[in-house]
Amino acid sequence: MIYRARFALELVAAVLVTGLVLVTCTDVIGRYLFNSPLSGAFEVTQVLLGALVFVALPLTTAAGGHVEVDLLVPLLPERVSRTLGRLGGAVAGVVLLYFAFRLVILTEDQFAAGTRTAGLGLPLWGLGVLGIASCLVSAVIAVVRRPT
Repeated sequence: MIYRARFALELVAAVLVTGLVLVTCTDVIGRYLFNSPLSGAFEVTQVLLGALVFVALPLTTAAGGHVEVDLLVPLLPERVSRTLGRLGGAVAGVVLLYFAFRLVILTEDQFAAGTRTAGLGLPLWGLGVLGIASCLVSAVIAVVRRPT
């Protein structure tokens, strides 16, 4: 099941990157060759990039790809190093839960106010829901992941 979930997230991330490339290329070609840029390209790019960040967060957490500063860890015994790794995972989990909590508040506000993008009128609360799910899944991964 974990393999399928990871594959699904990777597939969605690939589709989002492809969408970003297509929107950008279409906008650039339209702007410079036909003097007619793609209408709403900036907004679509913003939404796609936000979605990509949220989709990639659990993948990055699972791979241990977040930035870590470990100047002293190589000098410590293996047991202490692993304990610090688990403590770091727990702290990351708490921070991600806090992010999810704040996103719940923001998403509720955006949904209630009907907040949309300025040009195309895309609803922003959907991106918040994706962010909440992403932070929750990433928090669980951060806590259960075994440090290397």
